[in-house]
Amino acid sequence: MGIQPIDLQTIYTQIDKVGKAQVQQQLAAQTSKEAEMVTNRQNAAQKMQTVQETDAGEEKTGVVHEHNGSGKDAGSAGEETAGQRKESASGQDGSEESAPEVIRDPALGSRIDISG
Repeated sequence: MGIQPIDLQTIYTQIDKVGKAQVQQQLAAQTSKEAEMVTNRQNAAQKMQTVQETDAGEEKTGVVHEHNGSGKDAGSAGEETAGQRKESASGQDGSEESAPEVIRDPALGSRIDISG
């Protein structure tokens, strides 16, 4: 079944309408993508400028970083021995009795139990 001349005549008269409809569809898709990109950029900029809040269920850890100011070794400046803790506690004479006592284990994290 071939194409008849009357069919061609009908197609040629409608071709400008089909072309305009396709152009409008392409422009609508392009503008919607651009609008979505603009909102995504605004949301990203807003997230970068605001402070994010942590989860309410997250518990605080009891890690306290102390610096004794000796300046001898930067790696051991935060570590204290038991004797130094006793001296610093007795030297304070209870000025901070409400502060929680922090107990540190020097062997913490140095051994791995693989016995099962």
